Amino acid sequence: MRKKMIAAGLFLLLSGSTAVYAHLTGAFADFLVTVHDEQTTAKLKEEMQRTKNDIEALAPQAAELERQFAANRGAAAEKLRFYNDMGLDSWLSLMLRAQEPLDLLSAQRLVERNVSAYMQQLDTLYKEYWRLSATQETLEGHKRLLSMIGRNLNARQTFLASSRDVDLEQQANYLDIDWMSEVEPHLLKQLEHDGQLAATRVREWAAASGETPDAAGKLDERWLNEQSELEYFFRPDHVYVVYQKNDDIHVILIGQVLSGGANHTYELQFEAGFFNGFLMPDTLIQELRGFQLPREQLQAAVGTGKPVALQQAGGTLLLRSEP
Repeated sequence: MRKKMIAAGLFLLLSGSTAVYAHLTGAFADFLVTVHDEQTTAKLKEEMQRTKNDIEALAPQAAELERQFAANRGAAAEKLRFYNDMGLDSWLSLMLRAQEPLDLLSAQRLVERNVSAYMQQLDTLYKEYWRLSATQETLEGHKRLLSMIGRNLNARQTFLASSRDVDLEQQANYLDIDWMSEVEPHLLKQLEHDGQLAATRVREWAAASGETPDAAGKLDERWLNEQSELEYFFRPDHVYVVYQKNDDIHVILIGQVLSGGANHTYELQFEAGFFNGFLMPDTLIQELRGFQLPREQLQAAVGTGKPVALQQAGGTLLLRSEP
């Protein structure tokens, strides 16, 4: 970062411009306000604290779910071994001991009830496993997000320390120049790429995300992250998008997936962002477009023939069939 700032300063001095500071993006004045205003990081610190709280709340839940699953899995395994080793013999024994047709029917119904109860137990076990897996995955996602927020805040301190010998206007101008040259072209290109993915490959996304007992379908963040140079974090309250470049460029965008109304889409709309720990001006946020999910493709992905509502959740977007 220090080398880039020196190079930017030399470029401006040698360019022959009458103004030493080229206000390239129109956001210079806004960056000027945020450079030494620690209050502008309040939202990022708030998100950091919320993420810490989520981790503290989820950790014991995950431990309890794991304990319950382990106990129930043991009982199910014992019953499975019984049916595997003795189930057929027991059924034949009941059939052979039946003297009357009524006894035969009663024996058959007894076996059917036992098998039905066992199948329900397996179904419950599957749901417990899914909730355990989803909770553990969400917990890990929270930890990664916490690390990302911490890195973004640390980048602010690194920038301020490396530019402490220059005045406020120069610092703001360096941020402005870095954004235009190092961040904006790449970020816009990748957001456009991800938008194309979301608009055209919803069914593939849903299929790769697998099934869930709590909804008609889902769109996991993992699939999108595998296709993108950005990293997405889906949470019930917000969606976080992280862009990193080398060791000195770090951007966090914060938004929500909202209904597009008459456009018949759900759209990721950004409400705030931080570039190396500095609050991004609204003029820059307004230039960034998140992905859109056409409702008809969501409906096709679920395959129920009914309208689909989308709900943010930990690590995924749940697709619920509307009545």
